[in-house]
Amino acid sequence: MAWRTRTEKGGATRDPIETILGRTSLFRGDFSADGAFRIDGWVEGSVDSRAAVVIGESGAVRGNVTGTEIVVAGQIFGNVVCAGHLEILATGKIEGDIEAKSMRIETGGVFRGTSHMGEPAPALAEEPRNPKELPVYQPELSLAG
Repeated sequence: MAWRTRTEKGGATRDPIETILGRTSLFRGDFSADGAFRIDGWVEGSVDSRAAVVIGESGAVRGNVTGTEIVVAGQIFGNVVCAGHLEILATGKIEGDIEAKSMRIETGGVFRGTSHMGEPAPALAEEPRNPKELPVYQPELSLAG
C-alpha cells in the first residue's frame, strides 16, 4: 500500500505525503512545511502547508489550517484556508470559518462557521501599489434644508 493512495474514504491527494503525525502523537506549536501532511494525532497550534493536508479520522487540530487541498476525516477547531478543494468526510468536523476555492461535505460531516468560496474578488486579490491609488470617500454636503 502506497502513501499516495486514497485518503480515508475520500479522493486521492495529488501531493505525496511527506510528514505523518502518528495516532498517539501530541504536537504543541505551529506546524509548517512545503510538503503534504497527514495528521492522525493531536496538534495544538496552526498547520500550514504549501501542499495537501489530510486530517485522519483520529486526528484533531486546535488552531488554523492552511493548505492547497484539505481532506478532513477528523476534527479542526479553528479557521481553514484552502487554495484548492476542501473535503469534509462523513466523520469530519470543522468548527471555524472556511475560505476555499471549492468544498464538499459528505452526509454526516459537520461544519459550524461561515464560508467564503470561489476566487477572491479582483479588487481584494491585488493590493494597490501606491496608497494614493485608494479611492477617497468625499461626502456631498447639502446645506439646503
